[in-house]
Amino acid sequence: MSDKHKDKSHEKEKSRKVKITTGPFLVPEEVDSELQGGRDNDRIIIILKNPTDKHLKVKVKLGICLEPRKSASGLLNVYKDIEEKEVSLGWFTLKPHSCTRIERNIPRDLGSGKDERNAVYRITAKGDFQVCSRGDTVLCGLAEISVIGGSVFNFEEPGLEQADAALFFPFSNFVVCKSH
Repeated sequence: MSDKHKDKSHEKEKSRKVKITTGPFLVPEEVDSELQGGRDNDRIIIILKNPTDKHLKVKVKLGICLEPRKSASGLLNVYKDIEEKEVSLGWFTLKPHSCTRIERNIPRDLGSGKDERNAVYRITAKGDFQVCSRGDTVLCGLAEISVIGGSVFNFEEPGLEQADAALFFPFSNFVVCKSH
């Protein structure tokens, strides 16, 4: 294979890597449910799906802005310049017609600066996603992603015992990140 052909196939491969995000969202401390009030939001689950006949790759990152540590003092409270920490969850190779579940427990380490309860999250994925020709909407055809969060009873068991509807981001809600 000539160097020129290798360069073109590399460009084609590189151009397929699309970056998408949920945008920022608050992970409330508790699940809102009339049936079981007071349940903590303990886990975020990121689901990657490959509906194709080929291997696909996706990299997933979390952006986290921890809860402000100042007390509320009025009718309007503005917490500015909260530093975002980025957590790379890694690259995932998705086999054809398979799902990958990334289950991350929400740390509750009071006083350590690592307590992620009531934090603002942002999930970003980069990889083999398909977007429309305008490049502003995700489409089916390559990798797909969704996010759900909620409470668990046994941290060693997979999944959720109770989901929080505020923490559900279907594939269609992801936003394409434009590079400038």
